[in-house]
Amino acid sequence: MLPDRGYVYVVRVHRTFLTIAGLALVFQPALAQVAPSSLPVGTIIPSVVCSADNKQSYALYLPSNFSGTRPWPIIYVFDPTARGQVAVETIKLAAGKFGYIVVASNNSRNGPMGGSAQAMKAMWQDTHQRFPIAEQRRYVAGMSGGARVATSFALSCQGCIVGVIANAAGFPFGAEPTRNMKFAYYAAVGNADFNYGEFVDLRRKLDAAGARYRIRIFEGQHGWAPPEVWTEALNWMDMQAMSAGTMPRDPSRIQQTFASALAKAREYQSQNNLLYALREYQSLARDFRGLADVSSAETALAELAKSKAVKTAEKEEASALDQQAQITSSLSSQMQAIATSDRYQIDVADLKSNIADLKKRADAARSPNDLKTLVLRRALGQLVIEAYESGQRSLDEKNHRAAVVYFDLVAAGSANPAWAHYQRARAYAMLADKKNTLAELRVSLAGGFHEASALEAAEFQAFQGQPEFQALAAEWKLAAEKEKEKP
Repeated sequence: MLPDRGYVYVVRVHRTFLTIAGLALVFQPALAQVAPSSLPVGTIIPSVVCSADNKQSYALYLPSNFSGTRPWPIIYVFDPTARGQVAVETIKLAAGKFGYIVVASNNSRNGPMGGSAQAMKAMWQDTHQRFPIAEQRRYVAGMSGGARVATSFALSCQGCIVGVIANAAGFPFGAEPTRNMKFAYYAAVGNADFNYGEFVDLRRKLDAAGARYRIRIFEGQHGWAPPEVWTEALNWMDMQAMSAGTMPRDPSRIQQTFASALAKAREYQSQNNLLYALREYQSLARDFRGLADVSSAETALAELAKSKAVKTAEKEEASALDQQAQITSSLSSQMQAIATSDRYQIDVADLKSNIADLKKRADAARSPNDLKTLVLRRALGQLVIEAYESGQRSLDEKNHRAAVVYFDLVAAGSANPAWAHYQRARAYAMLADKKNTLAELRVSLAGGFHEASALEAAEFQAFQGQPEFQALAAEWKLAAEKEKEKP
């Protein structure tokens, strides 16, 4: 069962889920001749079943001006919990503006059995058979664990992917940028994302590798970047294509894009946000060298590089990351012990109280974006995600009592706890605890979670014929129908 946008989802992927042999199969050329497409354009198709593997499907968006008479750029997208339609919704406006096909897997998800290689192989073959794809304009994108999946493919396919758009997470564990990287890299991360520190480190590594990259910080937490960031991302990829000669140069568009970015850098500078300004000037000089006159950016960059205020801002950023680690270290260690034989040494009530207090402090802050508050928000997000991951892992390992505890911690720290209560209901159902199953489902429903198919999950089958469950299911269905009727 998949959560709404507002609910918590898994963020990490295992290092070994993609093999070299598997990737070689994925990126074999599609030999079938492209057939005329009868699929609707300018709208999202929630599920297109892959012709060679009917167990695989993807959400699809074709630009409104799509035709089969010329090659089109395409983005293969990976959501960490296989929410293909949610991913395409996020990208749709930018893709329509700049003319990209978008396909997002409905199967690939985080974890060692997430099926990412199989999903990519099926989507790759199916789209190359259905649509005329520009071979030098193939991109991958993803969020959280899906970003690591996307980057894994780009690292492994030796040039068949020309760009990566990563949201909320960076490179796969154990991999780093190298000087022979053959793709451009655009990353977006929220300023309150617990993975923020990863991008501070990644920026240095990308610089050392001489990579073509841009990292965009937006206001927000862990999740998909907002549509305006995607507009910038696809425009940036077009600039990279113009620079590489795989897209005709448009001098007017290049100058407009450069001027807009220069204005943003100067705005940061006028607001005394000098670290952001420095990084924006760095991106300008790197992105537009060979496309436009970057001397103005280079001059401003040289001046800021000597600024003591920039050095101070860098130290403050590093200090904030240290504070996040100090807040989470002990609590995280306690949390991990819940599923082990050491669980009886953990005061779960105190752990829950600490997480709830952290949430209270973050919520009470006057400014959500001052550095002290961002530390709290990042730390809280990290602990909630760790609890969620541990709960999911406990369910997979049939450690249902541990799962109940973990999802209780998720609920204590989450802004939208209804999804966590649904997961607790699943765990109680697997323990054959009817009373608590129904109680948690009622809390979930009252909190706004009423995914139409949620009660059809296998763990609830034993309760389907019981009057109390049937009455709850009727309320659930009504709430889902009302949600559909909303504009």
